[in-house]
Amino acid sequence: MLRSRSLIGRAQSGIELIILVGFFAFFFLILLLVIHENTNEERWENRNLFTQEVALDIQQEIALAAGSSSGYSRQFTLPSKISGVSYSAEIIDNTVIYVHTDDGFHALSLPVFNVTGSVIVGGTNRIRNSDGTVYLNYP
Repeated sequence: MLRSRSLIGRAQSGIELIILVGFFAFFFLILLLVIHENTNEERWENRNLFTQEVALDIQQEIALAAGSSSGYSRQFTLPSKISGVSYSAEIIDNTVIYVHTDDGFHALSLPVFNVTGSVIVGGTNRIRNSDGTVYLNYP
């Protein structure tokens, strides 16, 4: 009879330990999920911000060239990636700059002055004003 009570006590202690470990594992899993969700949201906002920054940089360079006198020339560099994601930047109909990540989740288009040429991503871009016409990487 005494032996049976000590076995029951051990079994109960084992079950309590399993329940306690399960509770802490569940709590830890929830904590990791919350941290992952927060970093994922920050990464998303960061990519949106950098996409906007690149588009605004290009827009400002074109506006500066358009407002300058003939003979103006300048070089500027664009990053090859936005927060670790490849992207493209293109000029549409000579009046809109369109920047979008290759994953398709982040994009921005901004109006620009009439500009001829194309954007080089991840390299040096040369912009110039020749007789009132703005050329971007155009021979």
